[in-house]
Amino acid sequence: MSRATEVYSREFDSVFFKLSADTRELVEGKIADLGSDLARFPHHRLQGRGEYRLRAGVYRVIYEFDREKNVLHLITIGHRREVYR
Repeated sequence: MSRATEVYSREFDSVFFKLSADTRELVEGKIADLGSDLARFPHHRLQGRGEYRLRAGVYRVIYEFDREKNVLHLITIGHRREVYR
């Protein structure tokens, strides 16, 4: 299957572009890994919520996905201590 279509929220973009270049590169790599194999990737659902988390160093990407449409919705990103609030 081809790489998933990535849909970025405004909240994700506003936080992402404030990160350092090294951190942005790390996050982009993790998102690329996720999008390249969406069907078999080990997704981690957040407790009591419908979203999933992706670990990128000390940052977490909160996302949703649709396997049938092969779409990845990137909701937000934040430091691990603050992103779940």
